[in-house]
Amino acid sequence: MNLKDFEYVKAVAQFKHFRKAADACYVSQPTLSGQIKKLEQELGVTIFDRSTKQVTLTAQGTRLLSQISLILEQTKVLKELAASSHDPLKGKVNVGIIPTIAPYLLPTLLTSMKQAFNETQFSFIEMQTAQILTALDAGNIDIAIVADVPDLASYHISSLYKEDFLVAVSEQHPLASRTEVALRELNECDILMLNEGHCFKEQAEQFCFSAGVEVSNQYKGNSIETLLALVAMNDGITFVPKLACTARAGINYLTMKPNQQRHVVIATRKHYPHIAGVELLAQWLSHHEGLKAHLLFSS
Repeated sequence: MNLKDFEYVKAVAQFKHFRKAADACYVSQPTLSGQIKKLEQELGVTIFDRSTKQVTLTAQGTRLLSQISLILEQTKVLKELAASSHDPLKGKVNVGIIPTIAPYLLPTLLTSMKQAFNETQFSFIEMQTAQILTALDAGNIDIAIVADVPDLASYHISSLYKEDFLVAVSEQHPLASRTEVALRELNECDILMLNEGHCFKEQAEQFCFSAGVEVSNQYKGNSIETLLALVAMNDGITFVPKLACTARAGINYLTMKPNQQRHVVIATRKHYPHIAGVELLAQWLSHHEGLKAHLLFSS
């Protein structure tokens, strides 16, 4: 038996079809089927029930698959550890970044980031947090720039920055003359939120709930910019991370009491071979003067 045989078994279990599994493994169907048959003979078990149109695992096959998956995962870890001595962050690095950070962080840092890491080709992909973690686990992205949430407990985390949440109101809103507002005072306001799946929305709802503030369901947007456009029309108020609080016509930003923050981090797999490079990138980002100035003076 060999690792390729295990990969073939895992592919057939995933696709429930020998031809599709063979295509995914870039081998011919006879090769894949023959190797799995040899593995079954060597182990003395039948892994797949081939008597129906859709290939299914036998009871023995189901038990073996869990161990096969573990072996393949540990092999991946071994390879990543063996590669950990390579030069950090050279070549292409795929970066997942959540939509409530990407439009505000990248314009501030991207040019100088490319200059500072000139041997790295960064590729940025906007995704929500759940999608990012799935992509990290699958190896489709290398690192992620996200807000720190409990789901990150099993990943390697490097701190970037903390930013306050501010309240965006129209210049025509009764609160517009204020510079600060207590969270509980927002209970009479129509609070606009992002759609489900945005961790920013979940955090905002949590601190609203803790203060007894009800959230409006009249509109849920896909982006902060859409919500701000509605705020400018005096069609509600919304919460905005400080990095996004640039000057906009018709909008004022108010600080909140008690202060609410999010912690932005870089996450990667714990056995990613270039963690030293990730740490270096995180240190560079967190000390970037443009970012610090924006977080300090954007409101």
